[in-house]
Amino acid sequence: MRRALLVCSIALVGALAQSTLGPTAATAASSARPRPSRVLVVSLPTLSWDDFKAHYMPNLARLLRTSAVGDLTTRGVASGRSLGDGYATVGAGTRAAGVPDVDGFGFGVDERFGSQSVSTVYRLRTGRDAKSGLVDLSLADVANRNDSLLYDARIGALGDALARAGYERAVIANADGGAPLTTSGSYRRQAVMSLMDRYGHVPAGRVDAGLLQADPQAPFGVRLDEQAVTAAFDAAWQPRSVVLVEASDLARQDQLQRSVLSTERDPLLRRAMDATDRLVGALLARVDLTRDIVMVVGPAASSTRSGLTIAALHTPETHGGWLRSGTTRRARFVQLVDVAPTILDQLGIVRPDTMEGRPFEVAASGASVASRAASLADVEHAARFRDGQTTLAAPVYSWVTVLLVVAAVVVIGLGRRGRGALAIAALAMLAFLPLTYLATLIPFDDLGTGPYWLFLVGGSLVVALGLASLRKHALTPLMGALGLVFALLTVDMVVGSRLQLNAVFGYSPIQAGRFAGMGNLAYSMYSVAAFVLAGLVAHRVRPPLGRRLAIGIVVVALLVDGLPFWGSDVGGVLSLVPAVGIFGMVLFGVRVRMRVLLGWIGGAVAAFVAVGLLDLTRPADRRTHLGRLFEKIGAGDFGGFATVIDRKLHENLSALTSIWVVLVPFTFALLLWLAFVRPGHLRALRSEVPELVAVGAGLVVLVPLGFALNDSGIAIPGMMFGVVDAALVYLLARTPAVETDPTAAELEALTAPARLEPASGRAQRSSP
Repeated sequence: MRRALLVCSIALVGALAQSTLGPTAATAASSARPRPSRVLVVSLPTLSWDDFKAHYMPNLARLLRTSAVGDLTTRGVASGRSLGDGYATVGAGTRAAGVPDVDGFGFGVDERFGSQSVSTVYRLRTGRDAKSGLVDLSLADVANRNDSLLYDARIGALGDALARAGYERAVIANADGGAPLTTSGSYRRQAVMSLMDRYGHVPAGRVDAGLLQADPQAPFGVRLDEQAVTAAFDAAWQPRSVVLVEASDLARQDQLQRSVLSTERDPLLRRAMDATDRLVGALLARVDLTRDIVMVVGPAASSTRSGLTIAALHTPETHGGWLRSGTTRRARFVQLVDVAPTILDQLGIVRPDTMEGRPFEVAASGASVASRAASLADVEHAARFRDGQTTLAAPVYSWVTVLLVVAAVVVIGLGRRGRGALAIAALAMLAFLPLTYLATLIPFDDLGTGPYWLFLVGGSLVVALGLASLRKHALTPLMGALGLVFALLTVDMVVGSRLQLNAVFGYSPIQAGRFAGMGNLAYSMYSVAAFVLAGLVAHRVRPPLGRRLAIGIVVVALLVDGLPFWGSDVGGVLSLVPAVGIFGMVLFGVRVRMRVLLGWIGGAVAAFVAVGLLDLTRPADRRTHLGRLFEKIGAGDFGGFATVIDRKLHENLSALTSIWVVLVPFTFALLLWLAFVRPGHLRALRSEVPELVAVGAGLVVLVPLGFALNDSGIAIPGMMFGVVDAALVYLLARTPAVETDPTAAELEALTAPARLEPASGRAQRSSP
């Protein structure tokens, strides 16, 4: 045991050293280089890598050839399809929201707004004068909305930081929905929010209708006038400046997509992409790629489909590669909140503490731009497929588990035949879970929904039948099924959580809940499988080794789920520490009192702090959300800490109505039925496998804490109960009931080694 602890300690120190010291040289080299003084941000609304792959854009491809590229997640407060949300997020550096119908009110100060001049309206709304440049008249509406949200977004944070550092800002964009402008919704100049300061002002640029020219073939009869756009760019492109140019024709065509026949959608997009590529070429002719920085971002996904957009970063030092960031910790993915920190980082400006995002980083890749684009398009395609299957997977798993519980009551309670089939069905439900992760290794997004579900359902039955054939002991098949869940997720976490991405019970880059580590549903099945497996191992392996192995299993689950360089699951640490403690105490026959439970909860808080401090020792770009939370606390931002807690609570409560809720009453109904209607079955289980008492004690702590301390709501206990139900049904199917209170002789027999019924259905008695 001591040797095992020593090996584990050495492994943890090595992993920590690797994660802490690995980036040091790169960071030092990055800080030593001279800083460029100009940044061009090319905004390509709604454009995805799939679009780029389908329709070649030579000028954009020329830029991307020597740029680091990635999929950009636009989801923030909402779906990620709103230009207002996207540009507000860029300007804040954290998740923010616009206000539909008014967040496009960006104007030049010399324009008219109704019967008044824009400068007059701006003064009335802000109390400030703006003699030149651009202003956003929706500032108060947008700021007030974000003050009511739980993200602490500071609208205009990027603009304020650039202004303090002495950088000029300019926005050139006009995605207006038509001319003449007759409704508030026709103004689509949300791009102003990207670089405006806290007062809604951008010193330079142009967003008026003079950027447009008539074109009967274009959406709403207008398109960008390339000559007017480049003239505005020439005026703004000065030393120490950040200029955002929006390819507004892309936004206009997306707005029209829902109003045209499906046969016209691709031609409409292709024409907008051709015009955009010509504009990109004209801009690149004015940029010195050996001295300037060029970023390509898609601030919003298409309104007609969920998905990811294009992100790219070109600096004088980049020669291709993948993008990643500290918020994703996964190569090929960055988030919209990372755009503002990246601009500031490239210019050597300190990032404000209010910004949630982290700068783009470059990971090496020798692939061509075409192959990188194809790879990113494939990832997005797989993510869309995953999101489509998730809406089916959760209901299927939940209702089939309910049917399994009902069938168990009928077969066992009424003495019907079919216990063998019931046991196999329970094993299949457990095998279904790891197969959902292994499915990510197969391109089912190309093969289709039918083959995907054939793999899951057929594979589950095959694995269940294979496990049922293991007849050494009746517990062996169940231990094998639980072991598959535990082993697969353990290995996956240690090697980088590769199977979590785009698994139906993992996470999606489109939903953007998490990009690395242990997802909430994975934590739920993993932790319960670890506890039940540990109890069965303690029963099957002779003491004291069996109990030590059991403790080792749940401790490994705690470390793998909670350590920042593996699972990085904050809620997992807080829930697993007391659950592991109570499980161990009951397993070793130590009496549990309330003060002991409170002590273990205190230990969970101490472990939480320890893991947070451990995360803080890592470089800033490698820290998890826990480390970033501790950054806020260290900076004295206790309001930010309170906001995080408030947001987690809100997200938890808002998820109470999901499909997972059906598993809760049926699980309690099964337990109540066993306790009051068929108590003999519980006595049989307890006498055959006494270690299940320790498992139950651990789960009584784990389930409510897991629900309370994670932000997936009822899905946490739902998935936990799913694993519990399958394991319990298997045990009931293989255990004969004790219908009467045992006599002294019977009690002695019941405490002998296990007499569980083997998979073949024939009785098996062990020698004393």
